[in-house]
Amino acid sequence: MFVERINTWDVIAAAQLGEELFMTEASSQKLCVYDGGRYRGNIVIPATRYKRNFVDMAACDHFHCLYLADEGNSCIVKLEIPPKHSEWQVDGLKKSAVISVTSSHHLLVFCGVSNKLKLFSTNGELYSTIELQPDIVNVASAVELVPGQYVVTHGRDFRTPHRVCVVNSEGKVLHSFGGLQGSYDQLLLDTPRGVGVDRDGFVYIDDVENDRLVLLTPKLDYLHCMRSIFRKSTEHFDRRMKLDKKSGHVYVVQSRNKGDVTYHVTIYRIET
Repeated sequence: MFVERINTWDVIAAAQLGEELFMTEASSQKLCVYDGGRYRGNIVIPATRYKRNFVDMAACDHFHCLYLADEGNSCIVKLEIPPKHSEWQVDGLKKSAVISVTSSHHLLVFCGVSNKLKLFSTNGELYSTIELQPDIVNVASAVELVPGQYVVTHGRDFRTPHRVCVVNSEGKVLHSFGGLQGSYDQLLLDTPRGVGVDRDGFVYIDDVENDRLVLLTPKLDYLHCMRSIFRKSTEHFDRRMKLDKKSGHVYVVQSRNKGDVTYHVTIYRIET
């Protein structure tokens, strides 16, 4: 497995749509647009009653739009390109919310409070709700593996399992990797956070406290791991990872607290 660092920006989220890269800062209504590494301008999303606070972003090539999770207004913002925006409310959407787009072009949302996965149409209609098993707690990330199956990472302290699971549309666990909190390469994880699935179905896990990227098969069998890729620091208190299937790029968001909270996104290219 080969990993190459490409660039870093002081932003909270990034997503690739076509040839353009969109990025947003924390507590900002503005999206910055880059094309081939060159700054093209920005898009301002209209203000609402409460301050915008985007915590995650996902792109959909099919509908040529961006989705942004706005924790400040408990809603999903849909931004079509050329710019045109709409939004809808989502109960329980908090800072820990994560969003991604499925192969059927639905928006997959994990809100955190209800411990449920929710699938929405591009018009904001609730398509289905997946209630996770009671032992899947402290969920950090969720993405589609194949239609009807989803990869979920969870675990934060010694009292709960630290695992990555594949669940079906009824929330039943089909496969899992991990268990007790630990560092043994082929069996255990310690605070698994971001998860990504590449175009061949392989699963990438950001095993944060072990400071490594773990590669698993679609059935979550261990294949390989690489250490110290994402430059872990004791100053970083949160990290998120996303994988863009089309470009093969991995977006890693790290946050740091020095009086004020600051964020930056680093882009990596991964080849297996």
